Amino acid sequence: MTLRSFLFENEAVKGINTPSDYLYIRILRFMLLVVGSWPRKETGEPEPYYQEVFLKIFYLTLTIIWMIGFISYVVLHISELSFLEVGHMYIVILMSIVDVSRVATLTCSSKYRELAKEFLTKMHLFFFKDRSKYAMKTHKNIHLLSHLFTLCLLMQMLFGLSLFNLIPMYNNYAAGRYKSGGIVNSTLEHSIYFPYPFDTVTQMRGYIFACVIHWVISYLCSTWFCMFDLVLSLMVFHLWGHFKILINLLNDFPRPSSGSDFTTEDGFLIRAEKYSKEELQQVSERLAECIIYHREIVNFTNTMSDVFGPMLFVYYVFHQTSGCLLLLECSQMTTQALMRYVPLTLILTQQLIQLSVIFELVGSESEKLKHAVYGVPWESMDSKNRRVVAFFLMNVQEPVHVKALGVANVGVTSMAMILKTSVSYFTFLRSV
Repeated sequence: MTLRSFLFENEAVKGINTPSDYLYIRILRFMLLVVGSWPRKETGEPEPYYQEVFLKIFYLTLTIIWMIGFISYVVLHISELSFLEVGHMYIVILMSIVDVSRVATLTCSSKYRELAKEFLTKMHLFFFKDRSKYAMKTHKNIHLLSHLFTLCLLMQMLFGLSLFNLIPMYNNYAAGRYKSGGIVNSTLEHSIYFPYPFDTVTQMRGYIFACVIHWVISYLCSTWFCMFDLVLSLMVFHLWGHFKILINLLNDFPRPSSGSDFTTEDGFLIRAEKYSKEELQQVSERLAECIIYHREIVNFTNTMSDVFGPMLFVYYVFHQTSGCLLLLECSQMTTQALMRYVPLTLILTQQLIQLSVIFELVGSESEKLKHAVYGVPWESMDSKNRRVVAFFLMNVQEPVHVKALGVANVGVTSMAMILKTSVSYFTFLRSV
């Protein structure tokens, strides 16, 4: 049995009545529930009051405490930290800032939850799959892509947070610091440094307690990082599918069933096709359907830009800064630096490229829309329907893009500028 047949065979028997019944949505729901970011109330699920209010305030307070603690540690111990440790803490501080921005603008935002509700109850391709055979085919392809992408991102998240914490633990083990008397003349290495009120670098009990806390922090941090990326990516996948369905509707626009012949001044016989009165009514309905569908897609995209715009702006600033720092750390070319920062550099760069390419799908597909609108048989319509086509064509001239804080289009061009600028800054700092 193929993966496609496994995912789709006997949907009714499996009880798939809503998008929330799909495996990749269930995975997403479980991960977001942990960080209080799943729209339970908006999707009709019971949500206790303490989860609705307390959990959001708790996580926002917690992430702010992390950020202040990391900054405080660097300020207090800047003279004691090595170059690698200082660079590492700067990256951790940047990640904590990203977390605070996501908790503040998404986890605690009612707009985000309303957008998630609209996606799960209206804009998911599950609700459009029965419109045509092509819509069903598109739904299946997007569903398969979403399923594989969810599993891939989940594995990437678990792999990244494990490496982040296991590498310093391995360094301690390799240096013999876990043996009796192993930390007499050395200190224990951590994945995160925080100003605890007890000793965590020369006392084993403090170290074990701190390690547990660091694993929890890493899990929550990576969940906010990867799962909100996953939410956004799934929405973009489905937007891509919507544009494909709309373009197919326009390409399959019904043509006139009859026409009349006339002779040009040059003596050529030309057959002019015109819609009948009954057909013109169908043409009007089909045009109205396409225009309304396009308006729904654009409105949903604009709402996505409003909700996720601040997150994307902070995310791009983070990659701009962290990319330069990570290259600077890797340039030390020591075994410790390469073990610790090469995997992190590859993972973060891959995430930037991955998200940017996904967003480019919407822009490239919406670019085809103006050609599809112009390709409808407008020459066979009456003047009223021609004016409708003209207005529709005017509205689809600009490709649809999700914008970061209304400033820059999220896509391959922005990604290339970030990577290029990071390398330029890295070269400048190396020369200094």
